[in-house]
Amino acid sequence: MNESRAPRSVQFIDNYFPVIDGVTETVHEYARHMEHSTVVCPEMERHYLAKHSFTYPVLTSMTFRVPFSRYASAVPKIDRKLEKEIAETKPDIFHLHSPSLLGKYAVSLGKRMKVPVVATFHSKYYDAIYEFTRNHAISKMVTAQIVKLYESCDEVWACSEETGETLRSYGFRKPYHVMPNGTDVFVPDNAEELKERAAAQFSVPRGKRVLLFVGQQIWYKNQRLILDTFRLLCDQDDSWFLIMAGSGKDEQDIARYAAALGLTEKQVLFTGLVGDRDLLRGIYLNADLLFFPSVFDNAPLVLREAAVLGVPTLAAEGSNAAGAIRKNFSGFTAAASPQAMYEEIIRIFSEEDIRQIGRNARETIPLSWERLMPMVLEEYQAVIDRYGKKR
Repeated sequence: MNESRAPRSVQFIDNYFPVIDGVTETVHEYARHMEHSTVVCPEMERHYLAKHSFTYPVLTSMTFRVPFSRYASAVPKIDRKLEKEIAETKPDIFHLHSPSLLGKYAVSLGKRMKVPVVATFHSKYYDAIYEFTRNHAISKMVTAQIVKLYESCDEVWACSEETGETLRSYGFRKPYHVMPNGTDVFVPDNAEELKERAAAQFSVPRGKRVLLFVGQQIWYKNQRLILDTFRLLCDQDDSWFLIMAGSGKDEQDIARYAAALGLTEKQVLFTGLVGDRDLLRGIYLNADLLFFPSVFDNAPLVLREAAVLGVPTLAAEGSNAAGAIRKNFSGFTAAASPQAMYEEIIRIFSEEDIRQIGRNARETIPLSWERLMPMVLEEYQAVIDRYGKKR
């Protein structure tokens, strides 16, 4: 490899746009901020990929649609052209971001092409598998296979020490490298305009205390806890408003649960998918507190996005997400129960200077992609050098 240039990377991900989650955003930002990077993903929705203006090459694998889901699964082994297209990028390193079929393909292709493979552990896979199967034996078996895949890589990254400990709890015994996630750290000059635009588009009421959840609308993000807590707040008085931003497979069920609790559209707003980043920033700017009690997420980008805009987060005590928070300084934590969350929210709004906590969050939590990328490229080079010495 020419030492004067940055490594050429290929990022492998098993779900990509138009599905939007933290892993999708991370891969997009990696590729966008690197001089030489290619993304390999399932074909998903061909028309979307064709009209989306990516600033980096995107290669797609043959795909079959997962029944009753927005997701698709790559079948790269039967895609004859994909290996040739990847080889034409002259890769120095592969980086897999999900341990499914494209992840396995990246490992096997790396061995054939003599390219080192880095893998990032992003998600609590056991929880996700159990949510889908409701079977502990199957969940343990599949998780063991995932760990085996990670152990076959040349280096494994965790988004935080807490995330690494989750991977350890799955049975992973090899060393791992902590590589945090980045985020956009600029506060837009037209912040007030974005706030007003979002308030007008979604009819956000004035004079209310606004709680916000941002993420996929899937039950294992703990939406039941959010809504049960919010019901307790509304029983106290009518000064509260909840925004549930995002879409997902359980979106309709979650909305029905809110209705079953007696929560109305004047109290809870479901925005659906928000693909416009400026509009999403406007939603954040309308919030007083990001309410993110998920115990599934490892290092959620939404917590960092909120911090950039001066919005502190209330997370579940002991969760990986809470690892980014210095309690009562840059955010808040409470036990993952409706009563505990209710009591903490009442305490926050009656005793804390939320704006100051938000400023503290802005100063201590976010790491810009621009600052992160040299760290990523330096570690890529270290992996490449070690791999070269082994050969």
